Amino acid sequence: MNENGKRSERFLGRLMGAGGLLGRLAMAFMVVSITYDVILRYVFVAPTHWALEVNTFLLAFLCVLPAGDVLRGGTMIRITFFYDRFRPAVKNRLELLRVAAGLFFCAIMIWKGTGMAWKAWLHNDRMSTSLGTPLVIPYLFLPIGFMLLALQYLSHATGKLRKSPNPPQAQYSSDGRPEVKQQI
Repeated sequence: MNENGKRSERFLGRLMGAGGLLGRLAMAFMVVSITYDVILRYVFVAPTHWALEVNTFLLAFLCVLPAGDVLRGGTMIRITFFYDRFRPAVKNRLELLRVAAGLFFCAIMIWKGTGMAWKAWLHNDRMSTSLGTPLVIPYLFLPIGFMLLALQYLSHATGKLRKSPNPPQAQYSSDGRPEVKQQI
């Protein structure tokens, strides 16, 4: 890999790590704010006006922004019952198919999410709650999060394409039998 490739890989790693860190911070904030709201609601009979709305948007945030970091770390849930039984060449082709399907889905979500955010921006759409949150904010989570995920899929695909999908060919001796090198 050349110097530019290494630099872009480091940048992508930092970008995905930032998405993961933001996801962890959002989760911690949700735990604190929901606990706070429950205590106020059931102990003091004075619930907050903002906790439900903010945590609903944070849940949407958690579904998309850390996805690239999850893909990068390989920590997503995978069912590999059949996959583990395939030969390496078939596994590599299936990985490329998975990347292509992921990129296709990301492209659709970026396209539609951007359209939703743009319409919400043009019409100044807001939640009909006491906070009146502009809907463009949660709608922007979709294109941003799926753009990060698409970048990670592209990085994964280029890494797979750099590797040879076929195992190296055996070397044959002059009598037509495969050469075996002894390793100690």
